[in-house]
Amino acid sequence: MLQNRRFLPTLILTVTLWAAGQAASPVLAAGRYSVTKEKVEGHATYHLHDHALKMDFGLVPDIGNFAYEFKADGKDVLVPVESLASYAKARQFRGGIPFLEPFANRLDGDYYFFQGRKYLLNGSLGNFLRDQFGQPIHGLLVYETHWRVVKHGASDSEGAFVTSRLDFYRYPALMAQFPFAHTIDVTYRLKDGRLENTTVIHNVGASAMPVDIGYHPYFESPGTRQDWVLSLPARKHWILNKKLIPTGATEPTDKLLTNPAHFVLGKTYLDDVFSDLPRDSQGLARVSVESGNSKIEVLFGKEYSFAVVYAPWPHSLICFEPYTGPTDAFNLHHEGKFPGLVILNPGQTFQAKFWIVPTG
Repeated sequence: MLQNRRFLPTLILTVTLWAAGQAASPVLAAGRYSVTKEKVEGHATYHLHDHALKMDFGLVPDIGNFAYEFKADGKDVLVPVESLASYAKARQFRGGIPFLEPFANRLDGDYYFFQGRKYLLNGSLGNFLRDQFGQPIHGLLVYETHWRVVKHGASDSEGAFVTSRLDFYRYPALMAQFPFAHTIDVTYRLKDGRLENTTVIHNVGASAMPVDIGYHPYFESPGTRQDWVLSLPARKHWILNKKLIPTGATEPTDKLLTNPAHFVLGKTYLDDVFSDLPRDSQGLARVSVESGNSKIEVLFGKEYSFAVVYAPWPHSLICFEPYTGPTDAFNLHHEGKFPGLVILNPGQTFQAKFWIVPTG
């Protein structure tokens, strides 16, 4: 969800400025796929290419490992940001795919609980955002500068990929807010018409740590909202309070959406949490939006058991957000309202995957 739901006027923009005056240097290429490293507004960016499908994906590691553009057949799949400078300066979500860690979405105060202990956030450190209600939102890493690329490559068998790493435990301002030593590796891979995201978290500390991550992709859906058909076959809708924090109560999704598997969006305003997603034989859950012969589908790996859907009327964007838990997961777990919190013991590793598949 957006940090401030009133900000939206500049969302639908073009990205022709990225290439202007910027020299691309080939990093690796093999047949159908290639990787290039470019300099955009002073930032090192990495670009994955699928030449057969005219797919291009752009990542800027030193602004929160932010996926800032994704095109298929020359058309935007993601809402592009106006510029990297404006995105970093505004400190508001505007497009692309921000990464949310160590908490996804909102907390209901400047604190969270884990294993009976209360941990306090320090607002003066300036490394988290606040929503329209003054609540902490979207973790600590949205604008984190210390990501580094550790691997990249391209081949017909592997597609085009780039892996970024953050050694969270090395940075006092991060550990002061979330004192659980860990590393994070994020790999984006373009292959066979899909953009794959793999996130790996390794607990390098001496105590157990909670895991609550999510991604916030902004999709620029084709056509108009009156033509958008959502497929959101989640069985549960989580009831939120006036500050968009789950109460712990749920209801069947069809209480909110008349036909969740085939719902015409129209003027419906969504900013909601869903769970109990049906899975196919491979353990994947599928949500999508389509209009005419164009479709954007998000596949949730089994680790992502929650979906936050944000579609603010009257704007032509929609977010299908894969989450490992509900909004305010740490505190809901402490209150006994969410038993499924992921907990990593010392030395353990957690891995989660999702895919974005644009067609038509």
